[in-house]
Amino acid sequence: MKFRLLALAALAVSGAAHADDIALWNFNSFNCTSNCTAPKATQTANGGVLSAVGAVTFSSAGGSGTGSALNTTSYPAQGTGNLTRGVQFTVSTLGYTDIVLSFAQRNSNTASAWTTLRYTLDGSTWQTATSFLMPAAQSTTFVNGITYDFSSIVGANDNDNFGIQLLTSFAPGTSSYLATGTGASYGTGGTIRYDNVLFTGNAIPDAPLPVPEPHTYALMLAGLATVGLMARRRRAN
Repeated sequence: MKFRLLALAALAVSGAAHADDIALWNFNSFNCTSNCTAPKATQTANGGVLSAVGAVTFSSAGGSGTGSALNTTSYPAQGTGNLTRGVQFTVSTLGYTDIVLSFAQRNSNTASAWTTLRYTLDGSTWQTATSFLMPAAQSTTFVNGITYDFSSIVGANDNDNFGIQLLTSFAPGTSSYLATGTGASYGTGGTIRYDNVLFTGNAIPDAPLPVPEPHTYALMLAGLATVGLMARRRRAN
Protein backbone atom coordinates (compact mmCIF):
# COMPACT_ATOMS: atom_id res chain seq x y z
CA MET A 1 0.00 0.00 0.00
CA LYS A 2 1.39 3.38 -0.97
CA PHE A 3 0.05 6.79 0.00
CA ARG A 4 1.38 10.11 -1.15
CA LEU A 5 0.52 13.76 -0.55
CA LEU A 6 2.07 15.84 -3.30
CA ALA A 7 2.70 19.09 -1.43
CA LEU A 8 5.60 21.00 0.11
CA ALA A 9 6.51 17.95 2.18
CA ALA A 10 5.70 15.32 -0.42
CA LEU A 11 6.00 11.61 0.13
CA ALA A 12 7.53 9.34 -2.49
CA VAL A 13 5.61 9.09 -5.72
CA SER A 14 4.39 5.64 -6.67
CA GLY A 15 5.82 4.40 -9.92
CA ALA A 16 2.91 2.16 -10.82
CA ALA A 17 1.00 3.05 -13.98
CA HIS A 18 -2.75 2.56 -14.15
CA ALA A 19 -4.25 3.32 -17.53
CA ASP A 20 -7.90 2.41 -17.04
CA ASP A 21 -10.39 4.78 -15.40
CA ILE A 22 -13.07 3.06 -13.32
CA ALA A 23 -14.91 6.08 -11.89
CA LEU A 24 -14.34 9.83 -11.79
CA TRP A 25 -15.99 12.68 -9.94
CA ASN A 26 -14.68 16.05 -11.19
CA PHE A 27 -17.75 18.08 -10.12
CA ASN A 28 -17.32 20.48 -13.05
CA SER A 29 -21.06 20.62 -13.69
CA PHE A 30 -22.02 20.59 -9.99
CA ASN A 31 -23.76 23.86 -9.11
CA CYS A 32 -25.71 23.86 -5.85
CA THR A 33 -25.63 26.17 -2.81
CA SER A 34 -28.28 24.67 -0.50
CA ASN A 35 -30.20 21.43 0.04
CA CYS A 36 -27.73 19.74 -2.27
CA THR A 37 -27.86 16.08 -3.17
CA ALA A 38 -24.77 14.06 -3.89
CA PRO A 39 -23.60 14.50 -7.50
CA LYS A 40 -23.10 11.43 -9.63
CA ALA A 41 -19.85 10.23 -11.12
CA THR A 42 -19.08 12.13 -14.29
CA GLN A 43 -17.34 9.18 -15.90
CA THR A 44 -17.68 5.59 -14.80
CA ALA A 45 -17.19 2.09 -16.13
CA ASN A 46 -18.93 0.11 -13.38
CA GLY A 47 -21.09 2.59 -11.50
CA GLY A 48 -20.21 4.66 -8.47
CA VAL A 49 -22.13 6.31 -5.63
CA LEU A 50 -21.14 9.33 -3.52
CA SER A 51 -22.83 9.86 -0.17
CA ALA A 52 -22.39 11.84 3.03
CA VAL A 53 -21.20 10.15 6.22
CA GLY A 54 -22.93 11.56 9.27
CA ALA A 55 -24.56 14.98 9.12
CA VAL A 56 -22.10 16.47 6.65
CA THR A 57 -23.73 18.80 4.11
CA PHE A 58 -22.76 19.38 0.49
CA SER A 59 -22.49 22.46 -1.71
CA SER A 60 -20.49 23.50 -4.75
CA ALA A 61 -17.42 25.74 -4.61
CA GLY A 62 -14.48 26.61 -6.80
CA GLY A 63 -12.54 23.59 -7.99
CA SER A 64 -8.87 22.82 -8.24
CA GLY A 65 -8.92 23.98 -11.86
CA THR A 66 -11.87 24.97 -13.96
CA GLY A 67 -15.37 24.11 -12.80
CA SER A 68 -16.54 23.26 -9.31
CA ALA A 69 -15.55 21.09 -6.39
CA LEU A 70 -17.58 19.31 -3.72
CA ASN A 71 -17.64 21.48 -0.60
CA THR A 72 -18.42 19.76 2.73
CA THR A 73 -19.16 21.23 6.15
CA SER A 74 -21.16 20.63 9.38
CA TYR A 75 -18.46 18.61 11.10
CA PRO A 76 -18.56 17.46 14.78
CA ALA A 77 -17.93 19.75 17.74
CA GLN A 78 -14.43 19.80 19.17
CA GLY A 79 -13.61 16.59 21.03
CA THR A 80 -16.62 14.64 19.71
CA GLY A 81 -17.52 12.40 16.80
CA ASN A 82 -14.12 11.09 15.83
CA LEU A 83 -14.37 9.23 12.47
CA THR A 84 -18.11 9.85 12.17
CA ARG A 85 -18.39 12.47 9.42
CA GLY A 86 -17.06 12.88 5.93
CA VAL A 87 -17.67 11.48 2.46
CA GLN A 88 -18.09 7.99 1.07
CA PHE A 89 -17.49 6.68 -2.45
CA THR A 90 -18.60 3.16 -3.38
CA VAL A 91 -17.29 1.81 -6.67
CA SER A 92 -17.58 -1.61 -8.27
CA THR A 93 -14.14 -2.81 -9.32
CA LEU A 94 -15.47 -5.84 -11.21
CA GLY A 95 -13.10 -6.57 -14.07
CA TYR A 96 -10.19 -4.59 -12.60
CA THR A 97 -7.11 -5.17 -10.46
CA ASP A 98 -4.46 -2.91 -8.87
CA ILE A 99 -6.94 -0.29 -7.71
CA VAL A 100 -5.63 3.24 -7.10
CA LEU A 101 -7.47 6.21 -5.61
CA SER A 102 -6.43 9.80 -6.31
CA PHE A 103 -8.07 13.12 -5.47
CA ALA A 104 -7.54 16.80 -4.66
CA GLN A 105 -8.41 18.27 -1.26
CA ARG A 106 -8.65 21.79 0.13
CA ASN A 107 -9.25 22.62 3.81
CA SER A 108 -10.31 25.90 5.33
CA ASN A 109 -8.22 27.19 8.24
CA THR A 110 -10.69 25.91 10.87
CA ALA A 111 -11.27 22.45 9.34
CA SER A 112 -9.74 19.31 10.81
CA ALA A 113 -6.16 18.98 9.62
CA TRP A 114 -6.31 15.19 9.94
CA THR A 115 -8.30 12.97 7.58
CA THR A 116 -8.57 9.19 7.80
CA LEU A 117 -9.03 7.01 4.72
CA ARG A 118 -11.00 3.82 5.30
CA TYR A 119 -12.09 1.11 2.88
CA THR A 120 -14.58 -1.73 2.70
CA LEU A 121 -14.44 -5.03 0.86
CA ASP A 122 -17.95 -6.18 1.74
CA GLY A 123 -19.90 -2.91 1.71
CA SER A 124 -20.38 -2.78 5.49
CA THR A 125 -17.15 -3.52 7.40
CA TRP A 126 -14.63 -0.67 7.31
CA GLN A 127 -10.88 -0.86 7.79
CA THR A 128 -8.38 1.97 8.17
CA ALA A 129 -5.99 2.39 5.26
CA THR A 130 -4.12 5.48 6.47
CA SER A 131 -4.45 8.92 8.07
CA PHE A 132 -2.91 12.04 6.64
CA LEU A 133 -2.22 15.62 7.69
CA MET A 134 -3.09 18.53 5.44
CA PRO A 135 -0.11 20.94 5.56
CA ALA A 136 -0.87 24.24 7.27
CA ALA A 137 0.93 26.04 4.49
CA GLN A 138 -1.62 24.62 2.05
CA SER A 139 -4.74 25.74 3.92
CA THR A 140 -7.27 27.43 1.62
CA THR A 141 -5.47 26.03 -1.46
CA PHE A 142 -5.91 22.67 -3.13
CA VAL A 143 -3.45 19.85 -2.63
CA ASN A 144 -3.54 17.88 -5.88
CA GLY A 145 -2.50 14.31 -6.50
CA ILE A 146 -3.28 12.81 -3.11
CA THR A 147 -2.99 9.11 -3.91
CA TYR A 148 -3.48 5.77 -2.21
CA ASP A 149 -2.49 2.52 -3.89
CA PHE A 150 -4.72 -0.47 -3.01
CA SER A 151 -2.80 -2.89 -5.23
CA SER A 152 -1.50 -4.90 -2.27
CA ILE A 153 -5.05 -5.38 -0.95
CA VAL A 154 -6.12 -8.38 -3.00
CA GLY A 155 -9.74 -8.12 -1.87
CA ALA A 156 -10.08 -4.73 -3.57
CA ASN A 157 -9.68 -6.40 -6.96
CA ASP A 158 -12.69 -7.46 -9.03
CA ASN A 159 -15.03 -6.52 -6.18
CA ASP A 160 -18.61 -5.32 -6.55
CA ASN A 161 -18.69 -4.10 -2.91
CA PHE A 162 -15.56 -1.94 -2.78
CA GLY A 163 -15.73 1.55 -1.30
CA ILE A 164 -13.80 4.21 0.60
CA GLN A 165 -14.51 6.87 3.20
CA LEU A 166 -12.66 10.11 3.94
CA LEU A 167 -13.43 11.09 7.54
CA THR A 168 -12.27 13.86 9.85
CA SER A 169 -10.24 12.44 12.73
CA PHE A 170 -8.61 13.48 15.98
CA ALA A 171 -4.95 14.35 15.87
CA PRO A 172 -2.98 11.14 16.59
CA GLY A 173 -2.62 10.40 20.29
CA THR A 174 -5.21 13.01 21.28
CA SER A 175 -8.96 13.31 21.75
CA SER A 176 -9.38 16.56 19.84
CA TYR A 177 -9.24 17.93 16.31
CA LEU A 178 -6.31 20.00 15.11
CA ALA A 179 -7.20 23.00 12.96
CA THR A 180 -5.54 23.12 9.56
CA GLY A 181 -4.44 26.75 9.63
CA THR A 182 -1.54 27.88 11.79
CA GLY A 183 -2.90 29.57 14.91
CA ALA A 184 -6.50 28.78 13.96
CA SER A 185 -9.08 27.10 16.18
CA TYR A 186 -11.04 24.10 14.97
CA GLY A 187 -14.71 24.83 14.25
CA THR A 188 -17.77 22.90 13.08
CA GLY A 189 -18.18 25.35 10.20
CA GLY A 190 -14.78 24.47 8.77
CA THR A 191 -14.98 23.29 5.19
CA ILE A 192 -13.24 20.55 3.21
CA ARG A 193 -13.42 20.48 -0.56
CA TYR A 194 -12.83 17.43 -2.75
CA ASP A 195 -12.19 17.43 -6.47
CA ASN A 196 -11.09 15.05 -9.25
CA VAL A 197 -11.83 11.91 -7.23
CA LEU A 198 -10.59 9.15 -9.51
CA PHE A 199 -10.47 5.37 -9.20
CA THR A 200 -8.24 3.56 -11.68
CA GLY A 201 -7.17 -0.03 -12.22
CA ASN A 202 -5.88 -2.52 -14.73
CA ALA A 203 -8.57 -4.25 -16.76
CA ILE A 204 -8.54 -8.01 -16.37
CA PRO A 205 -7.97 -9.48 -19.84
CA ASP A 206 -10.32 -12.12 -21.21
CA ALA A 207 -9.07 -15.60 -20.40
CA PRO A 208 -7.12 -16.97 -23.39
CA LEU A 209 -8.23 -20.17 -25.06
CA PRO A 210 -6.16 -23.14 -23.91
CA VAL A 211 -3.39 -24.21 -26.28
CA PRO A 212 -3.75 -27.95 -27.11
CA GLU A 213 -0.87 -30.20 -26.19
CA PRO A 214 1.02 -31.91 -29.07
CA HIS A 215 -0.59 -35.27 -28.36
CA THR A 216 -4.01 -33.61 -28.55
CA TYR A 217 -3.19 -32.35 -32.04
CA ALA A 218 -2.23 -35.93 -33.02
CA LEU A 219 -5.54 -37.31 -31.74
CA MET A 220 -7.47 -34.58 -33.55
CA LEU A 221 -5.70 -35.37 -36.85
CA ALA A 222 -6.26 -39.08 -36.39
CA GLY A 223 -9.94 -38.48 -35.75
CA LEU A 224 -10.28 -36.31 -38.87
CA ALA A 225 -8.51 -38.98 -40.94
CA THR A 226 -10.92 -41.65 -39.67
CA VAL A 227 -13.96 -39.49 -40.44
CA GLY A 228 -12.62 -38.83 -43.95
CA LEU A 229 -12.00 -42.55 -44.59
CA MET A 230 -15.51 -43.46 -43.48
CA ALA A 231 -16.99 -40.80 -45.74
CA ARG A 232 -15.10 -42.13 -48.75
CA ARG A 233 -16.27 -45.69 -48.05
CA ARG A 234 -19.91 -44.55 -47.90
CA ARG A 235 -19.56 -42.81 -51.29
CA ALA A 236 -17.92 -45.92 -52.76
CA ASN A 237 -20.86 -48.08 -51.63
